[in-house]
Amino acid sequence: FERLPAHVQPAVFLESTHRIMKALSALAELHPQAKVFIARELTKIHEELLVGTPAELIEIFESKPVKQKGEFVVLVDTSETE
Repeated sequence: FERLPAHVQPAVFLESTHRIMKALSALAELHPQAKVFIARELTKIHEELLVGTPAELIEIFESKPVKQKGEFVVLVDTSETE
C-alpha cells in the first residue's frame, strides 16, 4: 500500500474474508483520506457496494461483523488525497 500515491489510476485488488480488516487497517494508516470502494459478494444474493474512507469502512465492518464475510473487490482512489 505504500506505493499507492505513485499511481495516478485507482488501484484494484481482491481481498478475502480473513484479510479485509488488515487491508483496511493498513489503508487507514497509510492513506487515511483515500476513497475506498468495496464490492462484496459480487453476483451473489448478498451483493453489496460500500464507499468511504478506510476508517469509515472499518467502522461499518466492526458494527456488523457479518459484513466481513465473503469475497471482496477493493478499489482505492488516492488521487484526491494529495
